[in-house]
Amino acid sequence: MSDTPLSKAAIQSLTLRSAALIAIAAAADRMGIVLPDGAAQELANSLIDLVVTLGLIGVAIGRTRARTPIV
Repeated sequence: MSDTPLSKAAIQSLTLRSAALIAIAAAADRMGIVLPDGAAQELANSLIDLVVTLGLIGVAIGRTRARTPIV
């Protein structure tokens, strides 16, 4: 598989990570919080990982419930 932009998963998208980074930096600035260098990027990466993990857990729960009889 080549590393073309079309072959990348959405989670690896620089646009998605950049949007989260900008949102976190803007929120911190608005609240008057000074973040150390790289902190906003780490928070953005962690937030994206959390959202993806929760989404996968939700899918797993939904698939499990779909396989069991409806009570």
